[in-house]
Amino acid sequence: MAFFGNVARRDHIVSMGVLGFIIALAVSQLALEGNWQKVLRISLAFLTYSAVLLSLARYLPKIAVKGIRLPFWIFAVAGGAAEGASGWLRPDWSFSDTLMLPLAAAVLVGGSHWLALIAWRPLRERILAGAGYSSS
Repeated sequence: MAFFGNVARRDHIVSMGVLGFIIALAVSQLALEGNWQKVLRISLAFLTYSAVLLSLARYLPKIAVKGIRLPFWIFAVAGGAAEGASGWLRPDWSFSDTLMLPLAAAVLVGGSHWLALIAWRPLRERILAGAGYSSS
């Protein structure tokens, strides 16, 4: 199969919607507090993360990637790009932050999203099947 499956694609789109909802709640709270610089930074970071991730996910199959799930590296690239796009708006900007924070965002944001997508489908199927944990 030259593209990730319909179920994986749907899970990916739904996860972006859930992430967008969480970001919208956070941005709304920051706007109510009048923290416009953080509103701009978080909005820019989310838009960059979404654009890079969805673009790579869309065009990656055209490079003949085999498999069902998206590889970790596209989530890492999207996370690093998001930090790069919003990091320069930080009031206490430093050169070392420019080097280290995109790497941290790649692992933290991209890695968390990737792990959630990997764990979601088996967890959902296990819950729907009624399989529980034994107490022994």
